[in-house]
Amino acid sequence: MSGTSHPDSTGDPSPMADNVPTDRGAVGRRGSKFHRSGSCVQAVQETMKEKQARYKESREARKKLLTSGHKYIFEILADRLSLELQAVEEFVLDAPSLAPFDDFFAKGGSKTIAFVYQETEVPGIECGRTFPGTAKGAIIMRLFLANLSETCLTGLCPFFVRTKIDVPVNIKNIHEEIYFSMLDAAEGLLKGTRNLLSKIMMPAVCATENWGALNQSKHGEKDKQNFKDTITRYIHFLDACIEGTVQLKTASNIEFARLVSFEDVKAAAADVDMVHQLEEALMMWYKQIEQVLTESDQMRKEADASGPLTELEHWKRMSAKFNSIIEHIKGPECKAVVNVLNINRSKTLKLWRELDARITDCANEAKDNVKFLYTLEKVCQPLYNCDPVTMAKSIQNLINAIRMIHSVSQYYNTSERMTSLFIKVTNQMVTACRAYITDNGTSGIWEQDTQDIIKKIQVTDDGIKNMKSSQLNMLSEF
Repeated sequence: MSGTSHPDSTGDPSPMADNVPTDRGAVGRRGSKFHRSGSCVQAVQETMKEKQARYKESREARKKLLTSGHKYIFEILADRLSLELQAVEEFVLDAPSLAPFDDFFAKGGSKTIAFVYQETEVPGIECGRTFPGTAKGAIIMRLFLANLSETCLTGLCPFFVRTKIDVPVNIKNIHEEIYFSMLDAAEGLLKGTRNLLSKIMMPAVCATENWGALNQSKHGEKDKQNFKDTITRYIHFLDACIEGTVQLKTASNIEFARLVSFEDVKAAAADVDMVHQLEEALMMWYKQIEQVLTESDQMRKEADASGPLTELEHWKRMSAKFNSIIEHIKGPECKAVVNVLNINRSKTLKLWRELDARITDCANEAKDNVKFLYTLEKVCQPLYNCDPVTMAKSIQNLINAIRMIHSVSQYYNTSERMTSLFIKVTNQMVTACRAYITDNGTSGIWEQDTQDIIKKIQVTDDGIKNMKSSQLNMLSEF
C-alpha cells in the first residue's frame, strides 16, 4: 500500500487545491472588489432610474400645460394624418419643450409652426416614455415638432400659418387666425414644393375675390397679376429643375456591396470579368453625360419676347442639371467603379477623367452665372411691375448691374451674352409698354380717350429712347 496515496493524503493534492486560496487577506480583498463592482452597477442603475423618473416627471409637467389651443391643433393633425388623437398628443409630448406652441400663439410671435411625420429613430429616455418592443436605434413612423432648417424632410410636413400677429391666438379666435396645409416630400422636396404651390396655393390665390384695396384700382389689378405671375414663374422653374435633373442608369448587374473595402476593390481589379462589367458601366454613364453636354451646347429655343429673368431661370436649370450629375460622380457606386479601374489601370479612365473635368467646368460656369444674374433679379423688377415712368428711373441701376457682371463675371462677360441680355431687357420693356398703353390688355387703343392715349405713347417713347441711349453707351465699352 506504500505505493498508493490516499485521497486525504497531503502527498496527493486535490484537483480543487489550486482554486482554494490559502491567504485570508486575499479572500477579503477579492470579496471587497466584487462588492465595490456590484455597488457601481447598482449606483448606475439607480442613476438611470432617477433620470427616467425625472424625464417622466418633466413629461407630466408638459402635459399639464396643454390647453384647448393645443388640442385644436392635435385634432387637425390626427384627422389629416389618420392617427389617433391620443397618439398625436403622445408624439408631441416627446419634445423637450412646448415653447414652439407658446411662440406661435403669442402676440408678435412666430407666423408658422411645423411638424414632420416620417420614419425616424426611436427617441431616447429623455422623451419621458418607453417604446416597448423596439430596440435602441430602431426606426419607426413618428410625428415631431421640427426645425425645418435642420431636418432632412423625406415624408409629410404638416404646418400651421397665421397671417396676423398683432393679437394672441386663443380658443375663441384660433379657427379664424390659423390656417393648415401640408407638404408631401415622399417623392422629393422639389416635387413636394411644386405640388403644394401648383395644386393648393395657386388655385386658392386665383379663387380669391376679396383683395381689399387692390380691387379698387387698375394699379391694384396690376399688383394682383404681378403676384400671380411671380408664383407661376417659380412653379415653372421648379418644373424645369425636376425635369432637368439627370438620373443616370443603374448598373443592376454589379453587386456594389462587394466593392466596399480595399481588399474587395483589389480582388475586383484582378478579376477580368468584373473589370469588363465595370468598364461597361462607366462607359454607359459616360455616354449619358456626353449627351447632356452636347444638348447644353446646342442653340437654346426661347420665345421671341422672353425677358431678362428667363436668363436667370435658364442658368438655374443648368446648375440643377449639372449638379445632379456631379452628385452621381461623387456617389459611392461611381467611386467604387473608378477605384477598381484605377487599380487595374483601365484605359477607359482617361476618357472618364476628361469628361469629369468638362462637367465640373460646366457646373462651375452655371453656378457662377446664377450668382451674378441674381443681382439682376431686384433691379429687373421695375421692368415687370412698373409703368414706363418708374421704369425709366430704374434703368441706370439695371445698366450698372449689367456693367458689373461684364467686369467681374468669369464666364458671362462675353459680348455675345451681353448682347443677348440687352435684347431680353428690350423685349421686356416693349412688353411693359404695351401693357401700360392697353391697361394690361383690358383696353384697346381706340377705346381710350385720345389725349390719354397720346400721353401714354409719349411716355413710353421717352422711356425706350432713354434705355436705347444707355444700351449704346455701354455696348461701346465692350
